[in-house]
Amino acid sequence: MRRIVTRLLLAACVALVSATVARADSLLFDYVGFDYESPNPNPATFGEPGSGFVVLGTVPFLFAPLVSNTTLNEYTFVIQGLTPTSLLPIGSLEIIQYSAATVTIYEDAKAGGTTADFGSNPPNATVPSTFTDGTAILVGSLTNFQLIVNISSGVGSFEAVMNVTGGSQLGNFPLNQRTGWTFSGTTGEALNIPPGYAHQIDGQAFLNDPVATHRTSWGRLKAGYR
Repeated sequence: MRRIVTRLLLAACVALVSATVARADSLLFDYVGFDYESPNPNPATFGEPGSGFVVLGTVPFLFAPLVSNTTLNEYTFVIQGLTPTSLLPIGSLEIIQYSAATVTIYEDAKAGGTTADFGSNPPNATVPSTFTDGTAILVGSLTNFQLIVNISSGVGSFEAVMNVTGGSQLGNFPLNQRTGWTFSGTTGEALNIPPGYAHQIDGQAFLNDPVATHRTSWGRLKAGYR
C-alpha cells in the first residue's frame, strides 16, 4: 500500500513540475496574490473538512484573446468555491483535493475605481469586495484542483483544469479555445504576507502544449518542498 501511495504522489508531483515549463506562447494570464481559508473551523490545520479555500490578488499580465489596458485599468482575480474533498498527509507534505470552483478576472478603472486592498484577517471590509468590483471580463470553471504543500514551510504547488465559461470577453475565445486550459502555480512563505493569510500565490493559466518529460527522483521532489 505504501508503494502505491508513493507512486501516486510521485506522479502528481511530476505532473505539477511539468506544468511549470509549458511554452510561454500559450500564456493567457499571470497572477499573484495570497490565499486564506474561510470558513476556517480549525486554524491549526490547513485543508481540514468544512474549510473553504479562497485565493485572490492582481493580474499584472494578460494576453490574447483577452484584451486589456493595464495603464488605465487594474485587473484582479478571485477564486471561490473551493472546498476540500480529501486530504492525504505524507510526512510534512499534504495533498489536498478540492471541489469544482470558479476563477473570475475583474477589470476596474484606476481613475474613479477602487484600488484592491488585502487588509488583514480576511474576509474583511476590503476583501473580497475590492477585488470583485468592476467588470468581470473572464469567468472560468476550475476542476481537478489539487494542492501539494509542505505544512512546515508553506512551499507547494497546485494545478487545475480551467474552462472559460463567461465574462464580458467570452466572445473573444474561439470555441476550440474555451476548454482545456491549465491553471497552475506555486505557494510560498514571504515576508510581505498580510496577517491572516496563509501563503503567497504566483501562477499562470495557459493552454496545454506538448512538454518534455523530465526524469527525477522521489528524494529530489521531496527536497523541493522543504
